[in-house]
Amino acid sequence: MMNIRKIIPVILILAVAGAVLVACMNNDAANVQPEPTANYYPNATMGATDMSGANNANNANGTANNANGAADNASGATNAGNTTATTDGALNPFDWANGAADIEKAIAGISEIADARVVVTNTTALVGVKFDNAYKGELTERIREMVAAEVLKADKAIQTVAVTSAAEDVKKVYDLSDRIRSGRTADELSAEINSIVRNATTLR
Repeated sequence: MMNIRKIIPVILILAVAGAVLVACMNNDAANVQPEPTANYYPNATMGATDMSGANNANNANGTANNANGAADNASGATNAGNTTATTDGALNPFDWANGAADIEKAIAGISEIADARVVVTNTTALVGVKFDNAYKGELTERIREMVAAEVLKADKAIQTVAVTSAAEDVKKVYDLSDRIRSGRTADELSAEINSIVRNATTLR
């Protein structure tokens, strides 16, 4: 009987100790934080969003190319002869009535030439030249080409440049030029201009 009385308290102590131990274990388990794991993202695929981005990139490239093409076309239009672009995009023909004097000065700048006159009708330019006194040669192909280059530099719409140094024809060209500067139009004088252009010594 004595042994039972001694065992019961021991059992109670063990029971209490076990209960306390279990409670502590539960608390520790509740306080344990889960280990972080790396996030996983699948490899990107060409979905709807990506396709849209690709299309936008292609469209942007296309727009840029179209803009370049438009710029090139505009440049080509501006370079079309006999015209200059205005601020509103319209094209004006070269004003030979008022601009001829500048071209004549440029032609006179050629070493063999002392003076020149230019008359223009439609796409044909007729140039009469007077040689410098120091030059004893004739109207060579090289001189013709230099004269034509000055005319075409001013007006690329010109298709024919006729050059004469024959005294009689040069006198006629100067007379035609004076009449145009006095108010006559080149169209009114086109028949006279073309008759000199067709001269065998003029048109080569």
